[in-house]
Amino acid sequence: MSSLAETQRRFLADLYGESALAPRAAVYRRNVFANLHDALAAAYPVVLRLVGDAFFREAATHFTRAHPSTRGDLHAFGSQLADFLARYAPARDLGYLPDVARLEWVVAQGFHAADPRRLDLDALASVGEEDRSRMRFYMQDAARLIESQHPIVAIWQANQPARDGAPEAIGPQRALVYREGTSVRVCALGAVPWCFLERVASGATLGAMAEDAVLGNHVAAELPRWTHCGVIDAFALLPPR
Repeated sequence: MSSLAETQRRFLADLYGESALAPRAAVYRRNVFANLHDALAAAYPVVLRLVGDAFFREAATHFTRAHPSTRGDLHAFGSQLADFLARYAPARDLGYLPDVARLEWVVAQGFHAADPRRLDLDALASVGEEDRSRMRFYMQDAARLIESQHPIVAIWQANQPARDGAPEAIGPQRALVYREGTSVRVCALGAVPWCFLERVASGATLGAMAEDAVLGNHVAAELPRWTHCGVIDAFALLPPR
């Protein structure tokens, strides 16, 4: 290892460590940790509200030491917080918290995803009936599906500004996150929409979904529902086998 690389490695180890630093370095450390705390708070406002500022600040400090920032873009910092919270002893009684964090990270990333495309409805309508079974659909870049044993959508919604924090649902929930214009939407999905979008995400063709024992009678309703709001924003005609 070069002397420069070794110096940089030692500096970062000291910066993110807990040992005492010289006054100027200590000020720099405080500023770095403050900036990273603020980045986490911006990405995880619901987690912050659920646990309170003191808990969140302490957790953020431990997280930052365990997962130092490696990029200049602070929007990329915090992707591992959910896994960290799942192992974080002070949060062991908050079983829902890691999944809420997973949902929040997807929401935060949705704001920076590529804009949804405009589905070419004329091209879609021009596909002949004999070829429709070979159609494959694609979800917009921001769209993500999250499944949890906890009511993560209800918790997320209840902890938005002007809400009282009391969830309106209990039990497991399946969530869809997607972009609509400049807004990121979060909605809970029932069994059929979840199955449909999961099959779309996995690359299933329209023919395969139509033959599915669960989806067969629902494809005709689900497809326009999700193309209309832009969750499905593109399609391709796969070659014949």
